[in-house]
Order: sequence, then C-alpha cells, then structure tokens
Amino acid sequence: MAYREYVEKGYMPSREMMKKFLVEQIDFKRNFEVVDLYNAVDKVSAEDVKAKVILPKLPVSKMDGIGVCFADFKDGIPDTENWQEGKEYIFANTGCVVPEPYDTVILIEDVRFIDGKLKILAKPEIKGQLIDPPGSLIGKDEVLVNKYEKITAPQVGLLASGGIKEVKVIARPKIAFIPTGDELVSWQSEDYPVDKNIESNSMMLSAFCKQYQADLTIFPIIPDDKEKIKEALTKASEIADIILINAGSSKGTKDFTLDLLETEGEVLVYELGCRPGKHSSFSKFNQKPVLGIAGPPNGAELAMRFYLKAIMQAYYHQKLSSLETVNVTVDFDFTAPKNADFCLQVHIFKQDDKYHAQIINPKGVTRATLLQKYNGFIYQLKSTSLNVGDEVTAELIVERKEIENQN
Repeated sequence: MAYREYVEKGYMPSREMMKKFLVEQIDFKRNFEVVDLYNAVDKVSAEDVKAKVILPKLPVSKMDGIGVCFADFKDGIPDTENWQEGKEYIFANTGCVVPEPYDTVILIEDVRFIDGKLKILAKPEIKGQLIDPPGSLIGKDEVLVNKYEKITAPQVGLLASGGIKEVKVIARPKIAFIPTGDELVSWQSEDYPVDKNIESNSMMLSAFCKQYQADLTIFPIIPDDKEKIKEALTKASEIADIILINAGSSKGTKDFTLDLLETEGEVLVYELGCRPGKHSSFSKFNQKPVLGIAGPPNGAELAMRFYLKAIMQAYYHQKLSSLETVNVTVDFDFTAPKNADFCLQVHIFKQDDKYHAQIINPKGVTRATLLQKYNGFIYQLKSTSLNVGDEVTAELIVERKEIENQN
C-alpha cells in the first residue's frame, strides 16, 4: 500500500496500539550466555535455576539462645539450678547446628545466669521452637529463580546459598543506529557550518540503551543517498538484532528511507496517530525489525522512551510496563490536533494536598527548559480538549516522592 493511501485510510496506530503491534510483529532470535554470580544482577534468567544443595543440612537455631530437650518441660519449667552446659543444655547461636538430643531453642533473653546457675524465665511453647529443620530455607531441587525472571540482588545471594556458581541468561540485544541526513554533523564536531544541525539522538539513544540493557553500535552519519542508506541497512541487519534509523519519513524532498524500505523490505507502519514522534515508523529489512524515529529530539525521545522500551521488554520476556499515574487538576487549556492523539509533556506538582499539571508552552521554550520542567505526560485523544480545572490522569516519569515538594 502506498504511503498516501496508507495515511488516507487512517492506518496510524495510537501509542498503546503501536507498543502492542511491535511486540506482536517482532520474532526475536535471542542469544544466551552464561555469567557468574558477580555479573548476574538485573540479567534475565533463560531457564529455571534449581538449588544444588539443601539449606540447612542439619537443624540450626533461628536465634541466639540455649538448646534444650523439650521433654524436660512436659511438667512445666524444671529446676535448673544444677543444669550443666553440654548435658542438659547447650548454647545455640543463630545459624549454628543444634545437635541431637537437643530439639528446642529458648531465646537468650528468656534465660538468666545467677551466680553461675541457669534460670529459665519462659517455658518453650512447642517442640522444635526456634529451630530451622533441614531443607527449610532451601529445599531439594527448589527453583530459586524462574525462567524469564529478572535476577535481583537478594536472589544473587540466594543462588550462592543454593550452591549455584553461574547462571544462563538472555544475552544483551545488539542495536544498530543509523542517523541519516545531509544537514547533520557529529556532536563531536568542534565547529560546524551555520546550515547544519548537530546529530545528538545517537547519544540520547546510547543512554536509553544503558537503561534497557542493550548494546549499541552507532553508524556514521549517512547522507541522503538511497544506495548508501541501503548499504548501511544491509550492514546493520548483519550485526544487529534491532535497527533504529533516524528521519526519512517521506515528508521531505530527500527523505528516501521509507521508499527504500518499501521496495527492499516491508513497511508495516508508515506513521503514528500520536504526536510528538508522529513520523515514527516500523519496518522489516532482511528479517530484522527497523524502528524509524523522528529526527527532532523531542519526537525521538518519545519513540525511544515508549516504543524502543516496549521492544526491549518483549526481547527479555517482560510484561509491557506502564508509567505510574496520578490524578491531576490541569491549570491550562489545550486542544489536541484533529489528526492525532497528543502525548502532552507537563510539569506536575503538589499544592494544598492536590496534584496539579502545568503545560510547558513550546513557543519560545528551549529544549533545556522543557527537560528541566517536564516530569510527566497527559495523553489526550485527537480533537478533544482540556480546560482549566479539569481533573485527568497523568503519567509520571519520576518517582512520586520527587513531585511532592515541587511547585
């Protein structure tokens, strides 16, 4: 289907539709690796990890106290004036083995030694009190980490306790980023002509890839030349699991990317029904997924924040996450465009025990000001309006506690 026909028929997914569509359409060829426990945290296990040992192997004390024989307390607290350590009782420290015939532990706070003689203040309630039996902490062949579970710091300790030295995990995906455009120069340039723009999306993507646990290869800036773009896509498809390409939305006179992907691959989404980042796209080239992102940094950010994140969560077999939400009162008027939903970047703050949202007016506002101010989104459906005083749901990109004292 030609681009114009595609748009005219209205096949432009919303933000949530796009995220789900990406997950449905991408058939990942995942790689796996074996890592030691020092490098296991935040990795996703490729299989169920079962304990190789049981813990404890023998009965151990839960807390500091003394080990006794429960049978000695069948008629209440006995006369312990002549009890001797190693005969009627032993000292039982936390985690230490309680050998037979001792089968119960009394808290050290419930005993006294007066002139060297033992006095017990509280009768044990049950046989086996304060004792962990064999296998009670880690059972035989117990699953310590489930398949596709992200390994946490406490689980690393659990794995070590279970006799595990290394785990098989999903290897980090390889992402290739292709910036295109005659107007671009590298962000590393010391000076650049007045008719050029600095290519900075690669560095923003690099930071997002660190958050998403992915390895990134950044291609040199590719000029607006079909053959060179095709050459870059071919090379990227050979080395990467996922390809991101900047610009080329078929809107400008030199935007060749979608035309090329249409003839040499398959374009599945030409354009989104959500702004900013409306000119994002999704294609396949040499059986590899290609996420096209809008050139302007604001649209590129949202494509990386929402769509690339959805791809990464699918790659790691994780559920698609949603941002934390709060109910806010809007302090502005706004009408979404007729042809697209709008992901409105807002400043959220708390005042008089209520959350408020302020619009960050893009007119005359630098990107630095935008990034300093906005901490959430309001997703507004196309052609709908917000008015001062309306209460709506907003999404947070920061922790809730960070907005408690902002104004």
